[in-house]
Amino acid sequence: MDKVSLYVAETIVNKEAEAGIVIKEEISQEELDWLNSAFQICSAYHSITQIKEIVIENGESYKNFMKPYNLQALKKSNISPERLILLANKAVLNYASSIKTFIDMETRLLRKRSTENDVLKFKALCKILYDENVEYRFWTNFRNYIVHCEFPYSIYRDSLKNGCSIVCTKDRLLLFDNWKHSKADIQKMGEEIELHTLVDNMSAMIYVLYIDFFSHFIEEIVQGVSIYGDFCRKHGVKTPVIFKAKKEDLKDNPQIQPLPITELKCAFDILKSNPKIKIDII
Repeated sequence: MDKVSLYVAETIVNKEAEAGIVIKEEISQEELDWLNSAFQICSAYHSITQIKEIVIENGESYKNFMKPYNLQALKKSNISPERLILLANKAVLNYASSIKTFIDMETRLLRKRSTENDVLKFKALCKILYDENVEYRFWTNFRNYIVHCEFPYSIYRDSLKNGCSIVCTKDRLLLFDNWKHSKADIQKMGEEIELHTLVDNMSAMIYVLYIDFFSHFIEEIVQGVSIYGDFCRKHGVKTPVIFKAKKEDLKDNPQIQPLPITELKCAFDILKSNPKIKIDII
């Protein structure tokens, strides 16, 4: 069997914005293994970024659904009040469930990839957010309310003056007896509670947890950037591409190994955006 060789190539874009690839030189498997070690954080970055985006998008979808003009438009499309109530409950459940998934995923990834001390630091940050923010307390308890008690929406209103609305009442929420610290918060709210107004501050705290997550991998990310930079300098490339092929098939039938350079750069940029972390770039 003919040996498969490894090559580093450079991606080049000409003045007409047409991309091309120039093969630079052959590299060893050891060099490729060294380069691949730079991207160990990228799978975690991809997973945690996806669930963060899902949480934010679910929150925006929920808020947009609850807007009076949207409900009015759906009514004009002959969507029944019963269906509108169901869709409102679906939207708020999707948001609350994705929040729990986000927190559970961060915990799982820290346990898998980091240290027990990092897990404890993460839990300590969650406790601070819980203790200091009504929205965090509410949404982290909300899914249990649905699972063990009831959906929040059951009332549909329509009037010439105020248009369409779907209502959650304080009494309906307080049917649940295990709100923990959120019970006192709910008791201070009005008789009718616009739950979607609690989304923005919670989504902001999701960003806080997201940025903090990468601080637990600072050495891995910085080392990855260093390895990638050293590889590029060694082989005189700016945007490397790795080819795998038999020498006689190099031009006609190469296999291309993608490099998650964008993910590594994004993880590094998140580190730099963290005000608690100082990175000296030499």
